[in-house]
Amino acid sequence: MEVIKFSPTSIELPAISIYLHVIYILLILALVKYVVGKIINKIFNWVLIQAKVCKNIRKMPDWIAECKNRSDIPQKQDIKPIDLRGQYLKGVKFTVSLIGDPEFWRVGFMIGNEKYFAHNIVDTNNAITIHTGSGYNKKDKLLPVWKYYGEFKHNNPDSSSVSTVDISNIDFILDINEDNFMVVRIENEVVFAQKINPSFRRRIFLKAWADDQPDFKVKFSNIKYTLWS
Repeated sequence: MEVIKFSPTSIELPAISIYLHVIYILLILALVKYVVGKIINKIFNWVLIQAKVCKNIRKMPDWIAECKNRSDIPQKQDIKPIDLRGQYLKGVKFTVSLIGDPEFWRVGFMIGNEKYFAHNIVDTNNAITIHTGSGYNKKDKLLPVWKYYGEFKHNNPDSSSVSTVDISNIDFILDINEDNFMVVRIENEVVFAQKINPSFRRRIFLKAWADDQPDFKVKFSNIKYTLWS
């Protein structure tokens, strides 16, 4: 009778090799599932956040600020409050357009708590004022920006400038995160970025003024804002 011998090596090694390949494949699949799962979760969470943001976006009708003499205020100015409905402000976007060609003008916003007087231009104890205005450098295409906050009080603003090809439409964007860090962009350039007093998020006014210069008008359009729910 013929005897057939099997080598343990010939049986076990191929089996081990197959098992290792299976394990490798399972590990790769698990890794892919983990990575893809995290990506899918991030995408899903991002979509939920964006949907929530879009749902919370509120719009205001366009508004024309008429800067003219008024008996109850010291400057030729006009203001427009944004109704925050008792909530904290999260973000604001708007575009300003000059009506006509005034020689002297100022336009921007004032954000703060309930202690500041709406017609005040500067009150760094209770608010932050950020605005732009006349003084556009046509040669260098630079628009001046002034900011009043902290130690930057009356007649001592923190000043800078932003690049813009013209001043027919000037875009403002304000964002505040959950840690009360506020970023303000004018013409898509950051002009302010720091943490603010959380109470300053309770009120905001759109503002335009001209001191004792001739009357002028400014249009505020595409006004959108979001609140923390």
